[in-house]
Amino acid sequence: MSVVSFSPDDPVIRILLMGRCGSGKSSSGNTILGENLFKEHEAEVCEGQTQIGGKQVVVIDCPDLLDPDLNKEQLVSGCSAGLSSVLITVPLLEPVQNEKEILDYVKCSFGPEVQKYIMILFTHKDDLEDLNQTIDEHLQNHADFQQLVTACGGKFHCFNNKKKFEGQVQELLQKIEGTMEENGGEFKQMRKRHSMASIVNFSGESPAEDPDEIHVIPKRKDQIRPVLLGETGSGKSATGNRNLFESSAVSNSETKRSSSETSVRMGKEISLIHTPGFIKDWHETHSRELG
Repeated sequence: MSVVSFSPDDPVIRILLMGRCGSGKSSSGNTILGENLFKEHEAEVCEGQTQIGGKQVVVIDCPDLLDPDLNKEQLVSGCSAGLSSVLITVPLLEPVQNEKEILDYVKCSFGPEVQKYIMILFTHKDDLEDLNQTIDEHLQNHADFQQLVTACGGKFHCFNNKKKFEGQVQELLQKIEGTMEENGGEFKQMRKRHSMASIVNFSGESPAEDPDEIHVIPKRKDQIRPVLLGETGSGKSATGNRNLFESSAVSNSETKRSSSETSVRMGKEISLIHTPGFIKDWHETHSRELG
């Protein structure tokens, strides 16, 4: 369950930063704080704070969601004091990747009411300046960016993390305060203690009512083994190439046999199992290869 705290004059602004690796998330947090506190590829949820215009600004930096060691319980509990805004960082000159999944993750973790507080933070504004292009012009030419902004109620902001001038931070805080005023204060989540076990459920199945019914398979902390499944042409190979490997590493959509490729990301060995597109009798033919 989520509630809204009716305190638009709260002297504390709490910001949660989320985004994929390399999106400028940690750099944006440092820009807001005015110091280089956050580091890229951080595996733990980090927090920093500063004073801006008489208000305390707290920034929570969330690791890449693909990090197998991401502590979801730590993330949610770290936001228990409330959130003024959830910023999803998106680099302006790169195509949209897993940002929609991040949106779903936030809503699954904190509840649907948090949607009102999510804002897209476009990074690398300096690249647009080099192209002599405005943000509005750029959005008009990129439907995927427009869809993200629309999903967040039209709320977005742009950062140049190289120049780090104060005006862009002040403008961001004004937008956040405007959102808080529209919604009667900051977002706060109230949930039962035992429900932490089912924060996110992408399977579409009903979660177990009893936490004791949840079974966890032991895993190596230094290894993760995702399996790509889907129909031919559904984007399995592209997903593997985009998120984990070089473009030539994962088989194309005409794959006839299951295959495995290994890479290292953030110090973790990732073995990606790529399967052929679903066809009749697929399970009987290939299940032995995944043993």
